Amino acid sequence: MNLVNLVLGAVACLGLTAAASAQRQHVNGLIGEPPDVSNWPHPAAPDGNPFVRSTANPADIAQRDMVAQLGKTLFWDEQVSVDNTVSCGTCHESKFGGVDGRQGAVAANGNFGAFGVIPQAVSQFGTVDYGFLANPSPQIARSVTEVTPPTMIGAYVFERLFWDMRAGPDFDDGFGNQLPLFDDWAALEDLAVGPPLSDVEMGHEGLDWSSGFLQSKLNDSFPLAMVDPSTIPPDIQWITSMGAPYSKIFDIVFNGHSNPALNSGGGVTRERFAAALANYHRMLIPDQAPIDIGRMTRQQQRGFAIMDRAGCFRCHSATGNPQLAGPGGPLVDPFDNAFSDGQSHSINIAPVRRKTPTLRNLGLHTKWTSTGHGGDGSTRVFVASQSDLIRFYEAEPPPLGTGPLSPADRAALADFLFNALTDPRVAAEQFPFDRPQLYSEVHGFEANEYGFGTPAPGGFLTPEIIANSPPQILPNGGPSWFKVGVGDAPPNAAAFLMIGAAPIFSTPPVFVDLIVAILPANPTNAQGIGTYQQPVTLNPGMLGIPFYAQWMVLDGRYGTSYSDAAEFFPFHW
Repeated sequence: MNLVNLVLGAVACLGLTAAASAQRQHVNGLIGEPPDVSNWPHPAAPDGNPFVRSTANPADIAQRDMVAQLGKTLFWDEQVSVDNTVSCGTCHESKFGGVDGRQGAVAANGNFGAFGVIPQAVSQFGTVDYGFLANPSPQIARSVTEVTPPTMIGAYVFERLFWDMRAGPDFDDGFGNQLPLFDDWAALEDLAVGPPLSDVEMGHEGLDWSSGFLQSKLNDSFPLAMVDPSTIPPDIQWITSMGAPYSKIFDIVFNGHSNPALNSGGGVTRERFAAALANYHRMLIPDQAPIDIGRMTRQQQRGFAIMDRAGCFRCHSATGNPQLAGPGGPLVDPFDNAFSDGQSHSINIAPVRRKTPTLRNLGLHTKWTSTGHGGDGSTRVFVASQSDLIRFYEAEPPPLGTGPLSPADRAALADFLFNALTDPRVAAEQFPFDRPQLYSEVHGFEANEYGFGTPAPGGFLTPEIIANSPPQILPNGGPSWFKVGVGDAPPNAAAFLMIGAAPIFSTPPVFVDLIVAILPANPTNAQGIGTYQQPVTLNPGMLGIPFYAQWMVLDGRYGTSYSDAAEFFPFHW
């Protein structure tokens, strides 16, 4: 069989093979159901959170879509994080193929990860601060994940998720007790409840779902309140236009659900949150790439043949791994469309075993390995570009790599990997991969800060203002999560927040003018960290009127020190 027939026949088999059975399939670590119109397996789901087929009754399909739309709203809502600065989508942007496209995030282990939040603690009173009411938070800078986030696009087809495959296949109650009807097909549900509680990713330090903290925060929050309404996708505008908090939206969406764990209770629950996120992910089926619709060029077909000949599909195909699969070779099973065997492998590009990533939309990525680059922990291989990635695999003999390639073969392989597998809807962020614009995309981290800090005479510590919390005013009430912090200050020192109506750029150490208030805060903790949260009250009368703030810290030993300053622009949508 020549290459053209192999590829086109394999793609045709994707539909024919899947249509042969109406039952769920479980093949080589991948999961799915027969497709409706897609070349990919129909998204598999646990019985407790069914993702209904197009042959289901209209009421079930309508509720499925509502659950998925709620999940889409939550996925792009920065209010899920402790300080309203990070959404799930912050690290999973569609235009980058569902991975983090931001640069510059280097973790303590030397890997390129993703920026998260400034870790924060929750006090016994249920308020959030930087450590003077609860145990001190360890830092005043954003955390960075130890690995770069894998894509959520097409993740529905895997039985286990995360690079270390710790999520799935079941979904329990968080304490190891099995939830009825969630005993299989539930990797997406299991994954969804992890990042919101991570002190690295979303900042809920030392919490678990049983505390009810996140549920309470979301119950009183208005969906996508951080987002410019003009950027909200049409399919979720009904959620944001109701003028209702999440507590009411959750009850509307899950009313009458067939699973008692989702139908019972009120407002936001852990299980409802997981169900919504998981069903949104099951909508993200990237099946319009050139390889899906029979429009690969001859050069791309040549690149496909190079991978096939080198044995790359041993890992990047469900049936291509002879240790896991039956006869037939690559791309003869519907699960091959994931371009991953769903298994864990150890290769030279990563220091530990990692789950095989999908090759889908690889050309949109800015980071190409789980660590953001490659290496064995001692001699690192830096993968900074698409050409670096090709060169790495070219330097490895089959089946890990391709071996040396001619310039023409190198170009063909790159064309296949970076173009033939890219769904144009993902690249253009079109439905179902569309999204709102995040507040943090418009207002960059620390972009509102100016001036510089001044240590006390004889002192060696220069205070740093922590000013990343958005000055959001909710028009219909709701919790205020606005706060201004200080770090790198003398420990156990008196701290005062100076608030002015104008900035000064040339008269250090003070960088605020027309001071209207000097607010005493609690003393800094032993690490020199403190926060002023309330009563820095934001009210509708402050909308659109900027104000400026700077810390003054009084140390009995060395005297007075000052932080840099920041501008705040109170807003609501």
